[in-house]
Amino acid sequence: MNCFDCDHAGDVATAIAICSDCGAGVCADHAVVRPHHLTRTATINRIIVVEPPARLIRCVACATAHDAADHPVEPHHELFRRHATLGAAGHGNFVM
Repeated sequence: MNCFDCDHAGDVATAIAICSDCGAGVCADHAVVRPHHLTRTATINRIIVVEPPARLIRCVACATAHDAADHPVEPHHELFRRHATLGAAGHGNFVM
């Protein structure tokens, strides 16, 4: 399997992993590797983090999107305005 991002750029590189989100093949240059802390539930619903952390591999696009999801949407964002307009017009259930 070849790297999806390299192929899109017109290059050829062998994929060394699969993106855990979108399933695209990624080469070493396009793989974003991060720790992924697994948990287990002990008695009385206590959450315990398992060490050492596992690894999570994403493509650059999914890693960027995941990082962006950690930031709040600012009011000037186009989708926010569109949803706010739909909610105000009674065409949606958007609550501000």
